[in-house]
Amino acid sequence: MGQDYIGQLLLRIETQRQAQQIEELKHELAWRKRSKRELEEGAARKLELGINLNRYEAAAYLRISTRTLQRWEDAGRIRRCPGYGSSVIYAARDVLRLASAPRKER
Repeated sequence: MGQDYIGQLLLRIETQRQAQQIEELKHELAWRKRSKRELEEGAARKLELGINLNRYEAAAYLRISTRTLQRWEDAGRIRRCPGYGSSVIYAARDVLRLASAPRKER
């Protein structure tokens, strides 16, 4: 066997490994999208019942990042519910207020 043949085998193995990694990443991305959508739907059901939301649920419902929600909190646009310790919980009415505001005013 020549060096050329071994090089081709190694290239084929590497290509297959990369293709497998791409497929795994596609699967993970699809799962994350589905997970985010499920989080948003769960938040909507909670809001219908007037149940407060955590930071991740509120961000998913508002379709913003958790970091943006933290900036809004720092700017005074939304406040945490007191009495939950280190957990970040937002009142359902505050989340709905922000959701109903025109996108520009958010």
